[in-house]
Amino acid sequence: MAYLYLIRHPRTQPDPALPASAWSLDPAGEAEVRALTNLSLWDGISAVYTSHHPKAARVGEAVHAVHAIPHVVVPGLEEARRERFLDSVEAFEAMQRAFFAHPDRPPLPDFESAASALARFNGALENILAQHPAPDSLAVVSHATVLTLYVAHLAGRAPDFAQWRSIGFAAIMAIDRATIRPCTGFLTAPYDELPHP
Repeated sequence: MAYLYLIRHPRTQPDPALPASAWSLDPAGEAEVRALTNLSLWDGISAVYTSHHPKAARVGEAVHAVHAIPHVVVPGLEEARRERFLDSVEAFEAMQRAFFAHPDRPPLPDFESAASALARFNGALENILAQHPAPDSLAVVSHATVLTLYVAHLAGRAPDFAQWRSIGFAAIMAIDRATIRPCTGFLTAPYDELPHP
């Protein structure tokens, strides 16, 4: 069976001086990169696609270096746009709740709406899938918010804050390419229940 693996980027090092799109990984995140690259499933994957954010692209670069799998950075796979730093967990979570509750409007000025983020992410994924024959298994490394939107879209339900919060760093969901339906939830290391191509 061919799979589309959706992967959340590993743990980041927040830096208030930089937009979240420029954050890199912390030491725990680098350990998660090593755990991801050690998975045997890469033997059956044709390509790994990532956003341009360093925290996601780092995984693609590492997989390419270890397994010689093509790594492609694709516009549209990036996180929902929110370049302004929110200086408390409470403020950030309030923004996320508003983002999911009112998908057609930005949660704050100059932020991206859920509807806009889903449209571009879904479009990017459709283009990726169209480039590969059905037997190809693929991996996409992206971000928790847009992954939450996409998985809810596949299920035909509204996205919600609880689902977003449940997606761990470096978590992987396997999707059946034939049906575009999830075969697993988002699994974290040691990934014992993750099906292989």
